[in-house]
Amino acid sequence: MSAEQAMENKRIWTNNELDDLLRQLNVALEASGIGIWQHNLRKNQTRWDEQLQELYGVPKGPTDVVWLECVHPDDRDAANAHFEKAIENREDYASQFRIIRQDGSIRHLRSRAKFFIDGNGEPCFVGAEWDVTDDVMRSHQLAEEREAADQSRAEARYAADHDHLTGLLNRRSFDAICASLAKRGELDFVSLCHLDVDNFKEINDRYGHACGDVVIAHVASILKQASRPGDIVARLGGDEFAIVSMDRGLNAMEKIVAEIRAELQSPVLLNGKNVVVTCSMGVAQTSASDVTGLLACSDLALYEAKRNGRNRAEWFSPAMAAASIAEKHILYELRSAITNGNFVPFYQVQVDARTRAIKGLEALVRWKHGEELKPPGAFLPTAVTNGLIDEIDEIMLRLVLADLRRWQAEGFALPRVSVNMSASRLSDPDLEEKLKRLDIPAGQVSFELVETIFLDELTPEIRANIDAIRSLGIEIEIDDLGSGHASLLGLIKLRPDRVKIDRQLILPMLDGLPQQRLVAALVDIARTLDMEVVAEGVETLGHADVLASLGVDLLQGFAFGRPEPAHVVEKRLEKRHTTAPTGSRASSARRR
Repeated sequence: MSAEQAMENKRIWTNNELDDLLRQLNVALEASGIGIWQHNLRKNQTRWDEQLQELYGVPKGPTDVVWLECVHPDDRDAANAHFEKAIENREDYASQFRIIRQDGSIRHLRSRAKFFIDGNGEPCFVGAEWDVTDDVMRSHQLAEEREAADQSRAEARYAADHDHLTGLLNRRSFDAICASLAKRGELDFVSLCHLDVDNFKEINDRYGHACGDVVIAHVASILKQASRPGDIVARLGGDEFAIVSMDRGLNAMEKIVAEIRAELQSPVLLNGKNVVVTCSMGVAQTSASDVTGLLACSDLALYEAKRNGRNRAEWFSPAMAAASIAEKHILYELRSAITNGNFVPFYQVQVDARTRAIKGLEALVRWKHGEELKPPGAFLPTAVTNGLIDEIDEIMLRLVLADLRRWQAEGFALPRVSVNMSASRLSDPDLEEKLKRLDIPAGQVSFELVETIFLDELTPEIRANIDAIRSLGIEIEIDDLGSGHASLLGLIKLRPDRVKIDRQLILPMLDGLPQQRLVAALVDIARTLDMEVVAEGVETLGHADVLASLGVDLLQGFAFGRPEPAHVVEKRLEKRHTTAPTGSRASSARRR
């Protein structure tokens, strides 16, 4: 074989191999969806293969330049800038952009190209492009899922650290922050205001729990507004809140407290009624190293604010800690006294304002504490604050009933006895059944309501219990008329059988006509509503004469006798066989 023939055979073999490789490449490019293009820079001509034409969805001539027309308008400048930079630097090209096909669909393409000089010495690019829409969409989906997961984790962390109703920090995060403050050596001062909503349970009972939530949100909004940047505001639970400030001195916290109290004067709308919400506050300060005990100190100050009448702020003092120890001791002994029944009623007489004949008795609780008889002021505040007053009320009722039965058996003409009924006990759903089990004689006992601040609007539970009380032949009395607790609206709705004028209005009566006119006005109101009037705190006969002239029915006070045990006061009672006046109206069993 000649050399020429050998060269021809090699050329034919090489062409066949090249054709095979081109066919394999075309199959691979078609299978992969990759389109090929070549661009001549000098001629500004671009050639697209069929696969690239199909990617773009355009009918393409061999040298038509339509690339930028197909690129999405939002991506056009960036894609063109990438290509111009590659041309300027004679470097490889890489870009990713969106195109808009003629059918309106949007696809994401990735483009890669190599710069080279062709056989004619002209600068060119040869490149490939392929559809990466699925990858982009999958990446977007994964990014959205990651973002959603991050958001979910953030929401979970927020929910774990914050109260859902108010958005304030919750007790867990508050405790954690206080613990971290204790470790921060750069802080040398921290003050804390511990706050409770006054009578929040009664608000819930009266207006409903939805309105209770409105009150909590109302208070939380005020605390946020009153706090300064860097302050910590938290809802510790229920109606309990706290504000922590790192400002030096109590002056900053005093301003916060003053602003809270001022903002609380603005009413909140509950069931269509404007209601002013009040709060009790306790404030304490300490060094940052002792911040863990700060809440306990502010809690003692808050307790003191409640003891002193609520709707006020108290600052912690070491004396409060000593008083707290004594209080805990009293509470321990008081619980034991309730278990053992170590209480006894003392009775104070009530007399007819005109005849001065005994018409009733008021029973005042005493605590048998060893050899001593403790007066109510020594233990009742503790009982009320710690939820023991209902049990003491029931013990007193049983003791009074026992005295009444004994007096009846011994032939005494019995006056009517009123027994204290706390507002919380009036809400007891089992109250009627409990009273029935005591077999209270009809017409013999009257219940005195001493906590009438929430009687303006009676809840269904309280109204039902009051109706049940009356159905058992027990009368209703309202204490402390004129003190601000027993409102006129409450009197009209409740229509008690009897009202008692507060002793603070009685004592200064002899000082002048204005005070007498005030008492006379209260008597006129009671008369208009067909209620009997009792004046308490009558300490002189001069008081008695004036009160009788104003139309008061019954008088009670030191002028006619101090509280006495049953075996002493019974000596002043009439026997049934005497001709003493009958039809007495009232006597009362009180805790004072």
